[in-house]
Amino acid sequence: DGYKVQNDGYMTPETSDFADQKHVYDTVGAAVLDNALKGYHCTLFAYGQTGSGKSYSMVGFGSNRGIVPQVCEKMFEVVRRETSANKSFEVSISMLEIYNERIQDLLISVGDRPQGGLKIRESRTLGVYVEGLTKHPVDSYRSIESKMADGFRSRTIAATQMNATSSRAHTI
Repeated sequence: DGYKVQNDGYMTPETSDFADQKHVYDTVGAAVLDNALKGYHCTLFAYGQTGSGKSYSMVGFGSNRGIVPQVCEKMFEVVRRETSANKSFEVSISMLEIYNERIQDLLISVGDRPQGGLKIRESRTLGVYVEGLTKHPVDSYRSIESKMADGFRSRTIAATQMNATSSRAHTI
């Protein structure tokens, strides 16, 4: 409620009860990107009941692109603009799920996953990391989107009364 659909499918606010994707990005996503570009490890965590708008806010759909595609596209704009003979960037994606207290790499086949899952470790140089989690180089949001699609297909799902294809895991 509280929005109007434009000709291109973008939903704009009609009342203060609705926040469009631009507002959500400007309020949350821009700060995440700014901190990441300053060299900080950044995490944006969406939590809530099934159907509350987590996927819409994070990924979006159609012309209503969420925080993740907007942050990634702006990040790659910076990478293209600032890459030089003296400065280079490396961008990679990893994707995991936590289900029944086990961590699994969603970007490798189910048969290749360790039986007991992956382990969380801490290092003075790396900080907190997941041992054995694969990293895949990416050069655009399109390549990230492709890897995310692969990962989403590998998630653990089970029906709930509210959602027939709800993930029963936390995806990171």
